[in-house]
Amino acid sequence: MSILTLHRNQAFKLSIPYWVFINEQPVAVMQQKEMSIQMPDGEYNLGIRVIFGLPKWQLYIGDSKKITLTDNQQLHLKITDKERWWNILFDIDLVFCIVKFFISFSNPWNIIYEIISNGFFILWIIRILLIRKNYFKIVNYTEL
Repeated sequence: MSILTLHRNQAFKLSIPYWVFINEQPVAVMQQKEMSIQMPDGEYNLGIRVIFGLPKWQLYIGDSKKITLTDNQQLHLKITDKERWWNILFDIDLVFCIVKFFISFSNPWNIIYEIISNGFFILWIIRILLIRKNYFKIVNYTEL
């Protein structure tokens, strides 16, 4: 039996759970920084997804990777997302949004802020919809 160990970048104790799929079948929910799965040797399609349930639809973002386990191998994979720069932009926008609760911007700056903030949000939604099946990056832990 081989061991597949998944590692994720996690800044906070609480995080969004990742669904782990093996050959399109859900096998586990990953909520910690690290998780190990004992599996027989073979070739598998590993999928990582974050699932959002709506009444009629099930939307998800994720990624998949073909893996091969041989000879009692211990394979370590790192899961990261491709949203580092977008997260920085939204953190800056969040700071301005909080400041806006306490201080009102003057008239031209208020309009400029709203246009930029809402524009970034619309661009982010479009980007997520376009890359939703390739949202994560799954790489060997030694490649980082």
